[in-house]
Amino acid sequence: MTSPTQRAAAGLVAGVVMSALVTATVLAPGAAAETKLILSTLAERDSEAHQAAQRFAEEVKEATDGRIDIEVHPASRLGDWADVHEEVVLGSVDLALQPLSTKFEERLAINWFPYTVPDYATAREAFSEGGYIFEAVETMLQGGEVEILAPYAVGMGGAGFTSAVPEPRNPNAQQGMRIRVWPGGSTHLELMKRFGFRVATFPWAEVDGALRTGLVDGVIGGTPQLAAESFKDLLSMWVQYNDHFEIWWLVINRTRFASLPAADQDALRAAASEIGASSFDAAERADQDGLEQLRAAGVEVVVLSDAELAAFTSAAREDVWPKIASEIGPEAMDQLNARLGPTQ
Repeated sequence: MTSPTQRAAAGLVAGVVMSALVTATVLAPGAAAETKLILSTLAERDSEAHQAAQRFAEEVKEATDGRIDIEVHPASRLGDWADVHEEVVLGSVDLALQPLSTKFEERLAINWFPYTVPDYATAREAFSEGGYIFEAVETMLQGGEVEILAPYAVGMGGAGFTSAVPEPRNPNAQQGMRIRVWPGGSTHLELMKRFGFRVATFPWAEVDGALRTGLVDGVIGGTPQLAAESFKDLLSMWVQYNDHFEIWWLVINRTRFASLPAADQDALRAAASEIGASSFDAAERADQDGLEQLRAAGVEVVVLSDAELAAFTSAAREDVWPKIASEIGPEAMDQLNARLGPTQ
């Protein structure tokens, strides 16, 4: 059963699609054909990721001499990111800049598999075009309707709380708090249970209300910048767990992409590659800016020391990885063990 929010988002998607179709059919006879594409992103309006999406649209328009016009919809206007992933599969949304849902391919959980990417340099190595996680994700998507144009680096993951965590630097403490994790798979459900939390799962779009009403005491699944943009006024503490590297993907419906002339495909890929490459340079800066914004808003920021981070990493790899390894499959698990060392 769909919620009122889902029905409203579906209606908005349908309206946007109809508008694009009308635009395409009212062109004067003999006028150059115009391709109207819809791009959805969960990035907040005027955020760095929203601006990157707009730059992408502008560069594509310029490179194609106006043949392609991309309409950018920020702030989950067309629905939560998991729902938008499905819309891209169906072709009712052409492009998206967001995480990938595991609804159609469970192994995509490798994107956020906990404690695999400890720093920005290894994140660039793993997720950039040609990196081992990039290639794994590309292989997982083969044969489906979602095609990667570029990875988009957002930053290191952490968790925000409406009250202070009793022992934020101790992975073995029972914290007595309830935290939201994203739906789909069990990677962070098992992780946060191991770290002493009770867990609830629901979409990012519902986080603000859940924090305000006390349904949960905290949220994991974002970066300092995302937290500062979305709900810094609701937080008392931010813990920089570095639990995962937040990677989004600029993706397009495969059938829609294949229908475009080769020159236009090249223009889309070139513009996407440019914003994707520059995102890795910006991610660390965005994280530091986000932490400063949280501090300025009165949020206590807990940054783990190297020794503390090593303790969280060991707990995750030794106790959690064996429970969640089946989600990414033996081949991907073997890749992680080969690069990072097997679990004990």
